[in-house]
Amino acid sequence: MWSRGEAVLLRYVHHGRVSRVKPMTVVEDSVRHVALFIASGSPMKTRCGLDGVPLSRDLPYAERFALPWRLCDGVWSGFHVLMLTPAGAGHSFWAIWDERFAFQEWYVNLQLPLERTRFGFDTADNVLDLVIAPDLSSWRWKDEHELEEAIRVGRFTSEEAEAVREEGRRAIATLDARAWPFDRDVRDWRPDPAWPKPELPTADEAYENVSRGQSPGHVPRRR
Repeated sequence: MWSRGEAVLLRYVHHGRVSRVKPMTVVEDSVRHVALFIASGSPMKTRCGLDGVPLSRDLPYAERFALPWRLCDGVWSGFHVLMLTPAGAGHSFWAIWDERFAFQEWYVNLQLPLERTRFGFDTADNVLDLVIAPDLSSWRWKDEHELEEAIRVGRFTSEEAEAVREEGRRAIATLDARAWPFDRDVRDWRPDPAWPKPELPTADEAYENVSRGQSPGHVPRRR
């Protein structure tokens, strides 16, 4: 387990390649959940074309999927995010503030369950997401069209995509039940000013190819 205030890396790994790296601060690490924080303005690693220009989210998913890419420097900007991930879950609840710490919304990132590493945690993004109103009164799917494109280009099978949607429905059941993390008001939460600012390591080993035992679209088996 990591200690409160420690700096770790949250790495997104796709087909063995590290495609995004965020320096995070550990807020809580327990058998029940993991809470990580990233501040707006933090350095990060992200996907770039071979020309060194970050791949634009405005590009159609199929085009982004097909482009050759490499890892390059980027900046996490615009939002402070507290990422609250239940143990073993294929989703993470993100509490999002703007740069002035005005609360904006809840966001559910559908992803592979966190895997512990010596750097911090690894996961992979599963394309589809959810946006929840700040007062918890409503929600909507996000990037449904990209999930359909991901099926078309062969990243997911139809069955894997349905497993991702089912994981989203489990997250909404948590919202409806007002279970953790919706059983408390996080809008006034703030990071400890004494926490050191996380930085990216210079060692190449943090960005080298890795292997994961889970496949895209994996969701944990419920008992």
